[in-house]
This record gives sequence, structure tokens and C-alpha cells, in this order.
Amino acid sequence: MELRNHSNPHLRIKENIVFELDNLRVRESLKMELVKEIPSRWEKLGDMILLPESSFNSLDWQKIIIEHPNKIWNIFCGELKVSKIGRQRKIKTGPMRKSQVELLYGDNGIVLHKENGILFEFDTTKVMFSSGNISERIRVSKFDCTNEIILDLYAGIGYYTLPLLSYSNVKLLHACEMNPDSFKELKKNLIHNKVSEKCIIHEGDNQLTVPKLDVFGKINRVMLGLLPSSEMSWELAINSLDSKGGILHLHGNSSAKKEKEWANKVISKLERISDNNNRDFKFELIHIEKVKSYAPKVNHLVLDIRVFK
Repeated sequence: MELRNHSNPHLRIKENIVFELDNLRVRESLKMELVKEIPSRWEKLGDMILLPESSFNSLDWQKIIIEHPNKIWNIFCGELKVSKIGRQRKIKTGPMRKSQVELLYGDNGIVLHKENGILFEFDTTKVMFSSGNISERIRVSKFDCTNEIILDLYAGIGYYTLPLLSYSNVKLLHACEMNPDSFKELKKNLIHNKVSEKCIIHEGDNQLTVPKLDVFGKINRVMLGLLPSSEMSWELAINSLDSKGGILHLHGNSSAKKEKEWANKVISKLERISDNNNRDFKFELIHIEKVKSYAPKVNHLVLDIRVFK
């Protein structure tokens, strides 16, 4: 039975699930507890939805799903026009930022997701993709990078590499990635978006690959997109820049309402790194971009920093 008296998909899904629970003769007190685990939001990536970590997690729900496979998942698929369902888990910390998504329904976690005219193919169970970063990916796509050589130190599957190559008139981009799963998807995505000819990709630790580049010391713009901090690569970024300087787009986390204070500390650290490496650069904070909330009272920020002599 499909109930269509609500325009809100969450309400339709909830009513259909309650109808199924009634059919299964679940007692009223238990049903009331089970309903609390029905999510009111989800993330849609291609033909897949990712449910919040707290969804359908209790032993009672697990028993129902095992005994009546696909009854609940078919409701989501029918209402939301998807063929795969996953459950979010916390992303592993560290430079590889591996996904922990649990596949609940479908043959695999591979999706082809389109955003801002760009195609991203990836396996949701292996690599991360944050829909919350869409504003930053769109902002990056509007940069004017005419005749620039760009270095993306944490390219992933192409989060910022692809918008830059697709829209920003880049001369050449060097993309670094150490996660083998992300590296594999990055190669596919360059082909999907027909931008391979302007990109050179480097697999492995960027601390080892970047100093060997023939353009090391000639880079015009560096993307530092690692969270919670990219500080381990600030020295590498500074040393990779052209002798005249360039632009840094530095991602990091800051306490809410203390963004400017954090930015000033970052600038001070960059100045010390520059002096210690005899680069004699000056640093100017051009812009602070708030991307999203990262945790309670903690924001994901991007600092646009001009580096010059």
C-alpha cells in the first residue's frame, strides 16, 4: 500500500512503514519505539540514499529486517526513486579519510553523482563524499585561474580538482592522493568530465611526490583541503610556490565565533615556516569562507591567503 496524502517524503515513508508494522502485528508499545528510529532526513548520492547512523539500529529493528528482508528498504526505494541504501558511520580520521558507510540494500555502494554539471563516480563504502561541501566546490568553480599551475595536495576523488579543471581555465593541475580507492576513482572522474589532458595525478604521500615535481617551486595556487587540519603540509605548500608567491586555499576547523583569531594564528605559523625556509614571503588573509558546521561549536573554514614578496 502506498500513501500519497503528504507532499513530504518523510511523512509518506513513515506512514508506509507504520502500515507494514501493523501488517506484521507489532505490538503498539514496541511500534512507538521503532518509529523513533525512522529518519526524517538522508543524503542522496546518485541512485543511493545514506541514512543517519542512528537509523534502524536497535535489536528489534534488526530482527524485523532480518525476518522480513527488503520490506522497509523497498518503501524508501519506491518513494525516493533509488536502488541502493546505506547507513552513515563516522569517517576514519587521518589523511585517507576513509568512508565507513554500511551497505544496507543493493549490490554495491558505487554511485555516479552529478553536481554543478560535474560527474563524481565513487564507492560510498570506501571513500567519503560530503554533500555539505557543495558551496565550496561551487565557489572554487568560479575562480579565475587563467594560465595558472595548481597543486591539489589532497585531491581525493576530485572534490576541488574537477571544478577547477572544468570551469576555472587552469593551465595545468597536479593532483596528489594517497588513498588507492580514491586515486582509482579520481582517474575515472577525470575521464568522465573530459579534463584529463590538463591534469597530472600523483599517487602516494605528497611529502614524497611533490618535491620531485618539475614544477616544484613554480606553483601559483595550492589547495589544502584536509580536515581536521592540513598543517602537516603547510611547509610543503609554501616551498612549492613560485618565487613571486601565489594563493593558498587552506581548510581547517575553528571554534565558532573565533574564526578571525584562528586565521591570525595560521598566518603567524605560515610566516614562521616561510622564514625558516628562507622564502621571505608575506601573507595576506583575503577571505574567510565558512563551509559548514563540523561539530558542535566547531566550523569548517577555508582561508584564502595571498602569498607575496
